[in-house]
Amino acid sequence: MKRPFSILLHLFVVLALSACGVTTPSPSPTPSPTATIQPSRLPDPDEVKALLVQLVDVEERAPGIVVGMIADDPQERWVVGYGRLSATDQRVPDGDTVFEIASVTKVFTGILLAQAVLNGEVKLDDPISMYLPEGVPAPEYEGKSITLLHLATHTAGLPRWPSNNGPVVGSNPFADYTMDQMYDFLSGYRLTRAPGSTYEYSNYGFSLLGNLLVRRAGQANYEALLLERITRPLGIKSTRLELTPDMRSRLATPHSSYDGVSTNWHAPTLAGSGAILSTANDLLTFLAATMGMTATELQPALQLANTPQRPGEMLAYIGLGWNLPQSGDGIHYHGGGNFGYSSFLAWDSERKIGVVVLMNVYAGPKEYLGYSLLRGLPKPFPVDPQVLAAYAGRYQLDGFDVTIRVEGARVYLWVPSSNEEGELIAISESQFYLEEYHAEITFYRNDRGDVDRMEVVGIGGTLEATRIP
Repeated sequence: MKRPFSILLHLFVVLALSACGVTTPSPSPTPSPTATIQPSRLPDPDEVKALLVQLVDVEERAPGIVVGMIADDPQERWVVGYGRLSATDQRVPDGDTVFEIASVTKVFTGILLAQAVLNGEVKLDDPISMYLPEGVPAPEYEGKSITLLHLATHTAGLPRWPSNNGPVVGSNPFADYTMDQMYDFLSGYRLTRAPGSTYEYSNYGFSLLGNLLVRRAGQANYEALLLERITRPLGIKSTRLELTPDMRSRLATPHSSYDGVSTNWHAPTLAGSGAILSTANDLLTFLAATMGMTATELQPALQLANTPQRPGEMLAYIGLGWNLPQSGDGIHYHGGGNFGYSSFLAWDSERKIGVVVLMNVYAGPKEYLGYSLLRGLPKPFPVDPQVLAAYAGRYQLDGFDVTIRVEGARVYLWVPSSNEEGELIAISESQFYLEEYHAEITFYRNDRGDVDRMEVVGIGGTLEATRIP
């Protein structure tokens, strides 16, 4: 069975656009016959350990995984680790094991921007030309300038990566990328649309933002600014860009695959987009502050960073770094990954629980694991194959078809346009969990008892799919 990566593209673009009011609202659904999986407390650590054993030993998805969770009581937190640091280091990773967190770094850069705003150093709508070195022009589009907010919300119109470094290949592709190259690329880049008009994820844009904030604060580099304004106030000592000797002794070796050792990244010029290293314990302390569970001078900046600012893509909105619902109520998250690590950081503003997932492998199942833990680990539920057979068929979901395929006691969702499918886990007779995409699917019957529609619930909202006769 193919892993259903394209299902995310189909289902959650639709759900996100619906949540932003782009699509026509679907009819109000009939209340679900069973409650959405929302446990009041954290999952049992032993159950989480069993899931990590499955992912590491059976599915070989990562050499090592660390998961941490926290609830509204600062004392209610735990960390579970399983696997190994590397083939030659059989230590089991734990809450103090160091990982690169890749693009989760953007959350910290967003907070640094929020602090600069609250300090009166910058304004979100300031054009970046105000903070560039003398002689470095900023591109414009029909007289419209790129602002700091555009950089922080991926709406500046800048590409994912700068093109003057060659192709992004190899295990450490930006080690030698210089600040002069960054500014040369910016000066020579031609915008194809107005800043602020379209979301386009840009590592380059966030890297530029980090460097502009460093310049404005008069600091030597991004790490110095991070230490001064975030890590020291929070008392977290293993969240840095440069490894101390102690951190190096606790570093999980990066892997390109389950048994393929990779290389640690070092990209000082692109620090603001993905160069931080951290631990599960540090990130849980950071989440406790973000969720308002600990008193900190950073609280106003943390709140501003978690305020919705602009529509995103495959999500509802984006704040300053954080991805979050348009209302601001619900799951706030950011994932990260490079050629050796995968990371995920999220918290639910309504239920006041948070999760950290760290893996020492490229493209690990971080979102699946993180969202599953936030929503509650699904419990398999035996369903009569004759009941399952009634769900088979084609369904119209906002402009494209999906097919439910049943083989005995197993149910699959297939997207014909991508020729990929994912297995549904039954959690009641009519409710299923779509593994890897933190979505719930519920089937409904009409007055005659015939299955006529299904409801899809995901991070971006809820949609109904009508069965095609």
